[in-house]
Amino acid sequence: MAKEVDRGVIIVESARISAIVEEALEKLSFLASITPDVMAHRDELSQIVGDEITRIIQEQRALERKYEGLIAQRAALKALSNKTKYKENQEQIKEVARALRDSTKDLCRNLKGNPNIAENLSKIQSERSNLQNLLAKSLRELRENTFNTLTTTVQEEKARTDMIQEVIQKEKEVSTAVRKLQNDLANERQQHETEVKERNEIISKLKEELQDVRTNSSVKTKYLQKEARSRGQSLNRVYSQQTSELEQQIWTLRKELEIEERANRESEEFLRRKQGQLQGEIQTWMSRYDTEVEDQEKVLEALKAARAEDLVKLHDYTERYEKEMAEKAKREEEARILAEMNHLRRAEEERNNSAATRIQCAWRGHLARTALAGSKGKKGKKGKKGGKGKKKK
Repeated sequence: MAKEVDRGVIIVESARISAIVEEALEKLSFLASITPDVMAHRDELSQIVGDEITRIIQEQRALERKYEGLIAQRAALKALSNKTKYKENQEQIKEVARALRDSTKDLCRNLKGNPNIAENLSKIQSERSNLQNLLAKSLRELRENTFNTLTTTVQEEKARTDMIQEVIQKEKEVSTAVRKLQNDLANERQQHETEVKERNEIISKLKEELQDVRTNSSVKTKYLQKEARSRGQSLNRVYSQQTSELEQQIWTLRKELEIEERANRESEEFLRRKQGQLQGEIQTWMSRYDTEVEDQEKVLEALKAARAEDLVKLHDYTERYEKEMAEKAKREEEARILAEMNHLRRAEEERNNSAATRIQCAWRGHLARTALAGSKGKKGKKGKKGGKGKKKK
């Protein structure tokens, strides 16, 4: 009895948990339906996040163009005897180089500070889908009073959490080692700066060679920029052509929609007129139906009366026919008996005639034999008399 009570309690708890899980699944499905498509809105999200980054990149490009111009001026001012403009040019180059470094730092800071929203949304959708699958499996098992998937999932999640904790602990240890290395790196940097100060003279000698390299790189950069601009223009032309084609398709679809709407209105008006006409015809046919039904009912009554009379006549004719057939059968029976009697009489007559003929034949034969026997007797007597006389002689 206690086991049955416990089983009932488990079933009730399973039903409650199933209801909660079903409600959670419905809410997750609703969130999935209202969540925007990440791939479809990737460009929009990138545009929202990248406005500040785009501004910084544009400023950096402007500084790069300015730096290239100053380098080109320095190559021209180096041949002049008046070094004042050359020094001013050098100061401007340093300021622009410092501004470029600051702009690069700002760009790196913004890139690190702005997360990838598209990937985050995609990860959220993936985790929500996994959660829906887990809840669906758990719901099916709860209806069967089992908890295997939920138990294994909790164990796997616990193992994954433990692994993540281990990774975090290792990361902390690595961070500690990194900080230590950073301190060592700072010391090395101090030593390096000392060495750099000692080698500034060598670097100043190498700057001229570096300037040549930069000049070559600026030429290459201009070429790449021109190529990028031409590529961007070609892409813009392709996009504009696609836009015009899509606009043409939209115009065509709108025209087709207008034609369909007009045809639909005309069809609707025609059907309404046809419906009114059919309603009138229905009324006409209904009244005609009532009239014809009344007429047919009258005809049916007349036919019923005629049928009753015909039935009476049929009954009389049937009785008469039966009587006639009985009389005919009686006559045929009498004729048959009479024929049999005639046949028997003829047979009897034939037998009598045959017997009489046989008797007559027998009688005639008897008479013939008697006559023949009489004639033979007379002759014998005569012979006997003659023989006796001869003997006597």
